[in-house]
Amino acid sequence: MKAELTRDLVESLNDSIKQEYAQTINDFMFTLVENALSDIEAKSPFIKMDKCVMVPVDEVYLGSFCQLSEYNYYVGIDNPEIAFNSQKKRNWWKYVWREFKAAWRIGRKKKYKKKKKGEPEEVKPVTFDKYTINDLKHDLVNKMANYLQETSMIYEYNDHISLVGTDDFGTGVKVNLFVCYFETNTNTFKMYRESKNKFVDINFANRYTNLDKKLEWVGDMFVNVAKLLNSVYAKTYGVVPNQVIVESLLYQCPNNLFDKNDVYKSFVDIANYIRFRDPRTWVSICDESTPLLQDKLVQMTGSSPDFSRIINMLDNFKY
Repeated sequence: MKAELTRDLVESLNDSIKQEYAQTINDFMFTLVENALSDIEAKSPFIKMDKCVMVPVDEVYLGSFCQLSEYNYYVGIDNPEIAFNSQKKRNWWKYVWREFKAAWRIGRKKKYKKKKKGEPEEVKPVTFDKYTINDLKHDLVNKMANYLQETSMIYEYNDHISLVGTDDFGTGVKVNLFVCYFETNTNTFKMYRESKNKFVDINFANRYTNLDKKLEWVGDMFVNVAKLLNSVYAKTYGVVPNQVIVESLLYQCPNNLFDKNDVYKSFVDIANYIRFRDPRTWVSICDESTPLLQDKLVQMTGSSPDFSRIINMLDNFKY
């Protein structure tokens, strides 16, 4: 038996998270990262504030939060030297030769040359470690800690930083910072994958341009419907769906389905449109020449099943 999606339920979900609350966290994060980067710039020749960029992504950009949403940001530094230093340089023959020499020395007694009286100590040249993306990530963790309450926690992972803390962010809030090399010429974030020793391109292309256009056409009802889709999906599956999929579906819905005065009617009309449209015709909001499920931001996160789950979820309600 299908569950009924009533007007009262839809309207209560729409009012569950206030935009002002999310904006407070967003403002706090921009100030926190700016202060941390300024502190790093004062001590490092590699970091310049005018070469740094921070972009809110997913629900943060659109404001389509639900109770399970996390606050995701990309922090990029445009410095090719840091990108070059980050990748490990591997020379297989050099490695084999080094191992061979090490094996040859095993068991042989090392001879030490006796120092003559008054002979000066050998001065070894000073070497400096090369600054990498991981170093920047680690420095950000240390500097941000100076601006957070003692009750807040910072977790450092291979490709991102996570922050939680009731006093600084609120109950149940998790913030993620993805630290990347940023290529200004192509407007591309390059995330370093240490396990593969390579950078993966994160290019949002026309995603935010298209979102801004749609918001001009249909107003805040676009955000409301996106928030409802996220909320219903989170209650059904216990996770938030991939936002490129959600935004792509809503972007391609006809503008006249977004009733500016009735959130329930908008959601029902859009849900029916999504359910009955040919699945093969959906394209990505980032690049309208790319089929939705072939978008890299969907594939690299393993989120392709989210599309069919959204369709099944909408099919299971009585309108």
